[in-house]
Amino acid sequence: MSPKPEEGRVAGAQTVARAFAVLRLFRDHGGDLGVGAVAKELGLNLSTAHRIVRALVAEDFLAQNAENERYYLGTGALLLGQAAHHNFGLDVVYPVLQELAASTGESVNLGVLAGDAAVVVERIESTQPLRFTQPPGTRVPLHASSMGKALLAFNGEVERRVLKGVTRLERVAAKTHATAKSLRSDLVETRARGWSTDDEESTVGVRCVGAPICDDAGVARAAIAVQAPAVRMPDDRFGKLGPQVSAAAKEISALLPPGHSF
Repeated sequence: MSPKPEEGRVAGAQTVARAFAVLRLFRDHGGDLGVGAVAKELGLNLSTAHRIVRALVAEDFLAQNAENERYYLGTGALLLGQAAHHNFGLDVVYPVLQELAASTGESVNLGVLAGDAAVVVERIESTQPLRFTQPPGTRVPLHASSMGKALLAFNGEVERRVLKGVTRLERVAAKTHATAKSLRSDLVETRARGWSTDDEESTVGVRCVGAPICDDAGVARAAIAVQAPAVRMPDDRFGKLGPQVSAAAKEISALLPPGHSF
């Protein structure tokens, strides 16, 4: 008996979801993987994992190392990433991030809103030996990061959704805001001055200054942040870096085409 149309759609959707899960696994792993490792990590049986991997190879999203028979991201994934990089406008804003990193001597991140987190999509590493590493793809909590708080402060819809009915907040570090009331007070200050801070609220020993990248309506869906070890970020440096980071964020907003949205 042939499957009903509804069953075919469900099966097809499941296959697509599994293929994306395989690609995310390779993206996050950062190296090559064998089919057995793919099956184990994703909870798939070996034949299913092999079928999905071979289909992705056929479309150039994965390639196989002839020497060890393991797989890695292929040219199809590379070209897709390059297209996304261009469509996001990252090639246009990259020089601004470079200039901010050079002038501050610190690492600079650009992150975009992704549900209840901000995801790092671009990163300029500090040249100093002591630095905090946060590669593209890293998810940071909105309530415990300077990028996240910049997004919350300048995106009312997200702030309402994240804090609706919430009184207590998850502690990521000892200095994380423990209550929604405390965080809201911080967001009021952030809106007033145009930039946010992270006083070791997500990672002990790291302090950050962030600013929103707003669209034409003044709504933030992306943000930038300067990150530094706490030993190089005394309290008075927050006030010096804040306007500088905010100016860079506004420059990025001006460079993006009208109607552009991260």
